[in-house]
Amino acid sequence: MALCAIGVLLFLGTQAAYSQSSLESDVDNARVIEMTHKGLGDDVIIARIKASATKFNLSDDDLAGLKKAGVSDAVVAAMIQSTQLTSPKVMIDGNPVEVRTIGEQKVGGRLGHTVSLGIMSVKNKAYLQGQHASLIASRKPVIDIQLPAKDNIDNYIIVEMDDKGDRREIEIGSREGTVGEKVGIRADRIVRTSATPLGGRHFKVSPVKELKKGEYILYSVGSADFPHGVYGQGYDFTVE
Repeated sequence: MALCAIGVLLFLGTQAAYSQSSLESDVDNARVIEMTHKGLGDDVIIARIKASATKFNLSDDDLAGLKKAGVSDAVVAAMIQSTQLTSPKVMIDGNPVEVRTIGEQKVGGRLGHTVSLGIMSVKNKAYLQGQHASLIASRKPVIDIQLPAKDNIDNYIIVEMDDKGDRREIEIGSREGTVGEKVGIRADRIVRTSATPLGGRHFKVSPVKELKKGEYILYSVGSADFPHGVYGQGYDFTVE
């Protein structure tokens, strides 16, 4: 009896582990076909696609194979939609980089601006907290970027940041008193780059010349949301 009970427990444990592994594994073409042949409805299969990591092959021949295997148009459409990016996917020298949100502060000349009736300038600087980025890049980094629909590679520029000890800054505008207000990143802080298409919305971006030691950010032009205190987004890295 004891041996029998142990055998049952081992069997149940194996089944539970298999079920858990099945839930956590990637959903690929073969698994979609398997779920279809098991009689699962479109809503169930689509829910599984949305809840799981996916690894689909979706060439024209693959789509024809799915159709021949009885996979519905609704499920195929869900498979295609699951592969579409909603935000950029960026890697620098083969390392994935998360997007950072840049804050803003006004520095320089504020008191003088008031006393001199607006003659002195006020500089607006966007900043990231921390002395260095978590990612250390080479002197001529290779930036691999995949873009979502309606995004443009021309919106991404490498900007050299000013090291301020506890933070990194870029000047994004200034109010020059009687001259008026200037908006935009200073041209002398923008690094010249070249972009190579890799097919679809996939690009390789590299600086034309080796970068000097310092702090940099792949800045997304048009990512600012001034009413909410966001002065841009980007992907920061350090060159040593």
